Amino acid sequence: MDKIGSMLKEKRLEKGLTIEEISQKTRLTMKHIKAIEEGDISYFKDDLSYLRFFLRAYCDALEIDFEPLREELQDSIEDYTTSFNTEALIEHAQIEKGVQKTNEKMKQPQTEKRAKRKKKKRKYKKVDFSLLSFLAIVIVILIGLIFAFVMWFQGNQDKGNDISENKPPVATVPTYTQDPETPTPPPVVVEPPVEEKEMAITKTLEDSGQAIYTIENLKAEDELDIEITFGSNSSFRVLVNDVELSDPPRGIQNYKTVLHVREKAEPNKKILLAFGFMQNNSIKVNGKQLEIPAALVNKQGTAIIEFDVKGAE
Repeated sequence: MDKIGSMLKEKRLEKGLTIEEISQKTRLTMKHIKAIEEGDISYFKDDLSYLRFFLRAYCDALEIDFEPLREELQDSIEDYTTSFNTEALIEHAQIEKGVQKTNEKMKQPQTEKRAKRKKKKRKYKKVDFSLLSFLAIVIVILIGLIFAFVMWFQGNQDKGNDISENKPPVATVPTYTQDPETPTPPPVVVEPPVEEKEMAITKTLEDSGQAIYTIENLKAEDELDIEITFGSNSSFRVLVNDVELSDPPRGIQNYKTVLHVREKAEPNKKILLAFGFMQNNSIKVNGKQLEIPAALVNKQGTAIIEFDVKGAE
């Protein structure tokens, strides 16, 4: 990062441009530009996902090709995040030890409870004859009531049959044919129900640090629920149509944290998830597991996942 910053500063001075002029061309703040030229990557600790976009804008302002600098920038970001994630792994190991000790403490009271339950079961093995005699009386009463109901029902059925035999004959209603001059009504056309299509997620772009997906077959009133489970500590932020959301807020997310991004399915809506550290993160869209490229799942560095909503009606 120091090498890139000094090179950009040297090119700016060769062109006779000031930091303020570069700020006007790139729309970056003067503090951002100074941090880039000084190689201060820690200044962008909460914006690592966007650092390459900042450098690309700076290169465009100086009419320099950004692609030769991409790999060197990525190495600098990964070196910076490695030390951060080493601390996260140590913290995770300490948490696992605490959980193991808690489980060992909980085993002893569970074995005592099981022993007490066995003793209680032995006490109830004696047969309660008074209860059995009460149940027998109840069963006899129920059988008597059922028998009486059946006899009453059969008697009413016989009476109904006698009445139906004495009914007068029913007069037949003459049928009439339709007048040939009367127009025949058109047949009723029943349209088949419209088949609802299942939500479809298609990957449209993939590179070493980014993947773009297209979401189709959603209605405008449907809700889009994106669930993120963090497999490691990472900085995180969400942008919808290039506007950063406050819920969930940007910042560091801990290991095993679960966040939900809920948005209405509107046509051409873009949802961008920016991760400072991508390794082992999991994403679901409306309960459907997202297939993240292998190059991003195990990536120990920054990554961007973008969703483009298409076909919302």
